[in-house]
Formats: sequence, structure tokens, C-alpha cells
Amino acid sequence: MTIVFLMLGGAVIAFIFARSLFTLLFSMQNYGIHKERLRQLQRAGEGKPEPDTASQLVETLTKPIIRYILPKLKPIDTNKLEKELRLAGWDRYFDPSTYRAMNILLKVAGVVALLAIWPIEPVFAVVFALLFFFLFGFLLKNGVKNVKEVLFNEFPDFISIIQGYLMAGVPLTKAVEETIPYVGDAWKGLLKDFVMNCNLYSVPEAIEKLCDEVDVFEIREFFSLVKLNLEQGINIKECFEAQAEKITEMQTEAMMNKIGRRQTMTIVIQAPLFLCIFVVAGMPTFYSMMTFQTL
Repeated sequence: MTIVFLMLGGAVIAFIFARSLFTLLFSMQNYGIHKERLRQLQRAGEGKPEPDTASQLVETLTKPIIRYILPKLKPIDTNKLEKELRLAGWDRYFDPSTYRAMNILLKVAGVVALLAIWPIEPVFAVVFALLFFFLFGFLLKNGVKNVKEVLFNEFPDFISIIQGYLMAGVPLTKAVEETIPYVGDAWKGLLKDFVMNCNLYSVPEAIEKLCDEVDVFEIREFFSLVKLNLEQGINIKECFEAQAEKITEMQTEAMMNKIGRRQTMTIVIQAPLFLCIFVVAGMPTFYSMMTFQTL
């Protein structure tokens, strides 16, 4: 009887953690719309903004671990983790401490799920445990990878727009500011920070900060060469024109990446279609065999 109660209790705990995790992850997708609506309410004076329930949930779940467990663990490179969270857009909910605490909490939930479900179905127990152990970190790494890919693919068009403004005699800071409405969401926040850093510091320092945030080799290389030319006193328009060949190579590579993804999608989609065709084609034969056995 005691074992049964432990199994039921473990299953309930695993379910609660799983529901909390997936609620948090799916709510991230609507975070931008939610925040924009809250800003509209604030401007219109229609009422107080509602509290961010996802952030409150993260804080509530991770507070004990941050207080009692994290101080006893080995320190990690929080700068790298903070950069990844910011690049993936997870900094709205997590800082390095809360992310580590949530990761530990999910691993504990994975162990509980493994112990609770193993007597019932070992395969499902292992699957649940693996999900709790690795899914959270995988989602962050995959989010960072996707953002970097978007930044790289949109970079040639972004540079082409800036070059148009520079050829018209517009200063770099103003050219970047005018380009912001025409770039994707992945670049908007980075470019706004770049314009602000140009006004607070200098253009070379702002370029260095942008390279540190983007962390894509080709983009860092491009801006590093631009920064070097600026420090040597070369005109900013000539700096960008000198990198025209590099931009052409990046455009070609971005196009090849798109073609590769589409080819992969066609292969992935074909497998379920063929499986459905085989199932539909085999249903009459299967029905005939079942009818023959009943006779």
C-alpha cells in the first residue's frame, strides 16, 4: 500500500512539473503580444497592468533552490549563459540563477517521474526522465541556434539597406536608426542598442558591443574589419564598400541555407506521406485477412 501511495504521489508531482514547464514555454510565444497590450493599456490609462504570471511562476519555483542549493554548486560562466538567454529571448523569464535553478528542478522531477512510473511502464519512465533531464537545455540551445541563423540570413539585406543610406551621405548612426523598421525582429533590439551605444560611447565601441551580442562568426568578422578601417581613419562609406565581396558571399551562403532547409523539409514530409499511402493501400488486404481468420 505504501508503494502505491508513493507511486501516485510521484506521478502527481511529475505531472505538476510537466504542466508548469510546458505552460511556461508556450506562454513565451505570446509574450510579445501580451507586453504590447499592457503598454497600450498603460498609455490609455485603462487600468493597471496584469502581473506576469510566467515570471512569478519561475520565481516561486526556483527561489528555494537559488537560496539553498546554488551557493553550494560549482560556479559557471554566467556571462555566456546570460548572453544565450538574451539572444534566445529567454531573459524575459530567466537570469542565469533562475535558469540553473529551473534546470535542477526539472532534473529532480525527472528522477521522481522515473521512480514513480518505472513499476508501471519502464519505457515510459525512461522517456519522461530523459525529457525532464535534457529538454530544457535543448530548447535553449535550439533557440539560440535559430536566432543566430535568422541573424545571419537577414544580415546581407540589412547591410544593403545601410549602404543605400551611406551612399546618400547619411551618418552611420542615423542610417542604422532609419534601417530598424525594415529589418526582422531578431535585429530590431540589437540595432536599437547599437544606436544607443553610439550616442553614449563611440561608433567603434558600439560595434564591439554589437559583435559581442551577436556572436556569429561571419557578422563579427565583417564588423571587426569595419571597426579596424574606422580606427585607421577610412571613411565609413568606403569601409562598407570594401566589404561588398564579403556581403555577396554571405548572400550566396544564406540562399544555399534556405535551399538546404527546403530540401530537408521535402524529405521529412515525404516519409509520413508514404507511410499513409502504404497504410491506406494495405487496409483492404488486412481486412480480407481478418475476415478470412474469422471464417
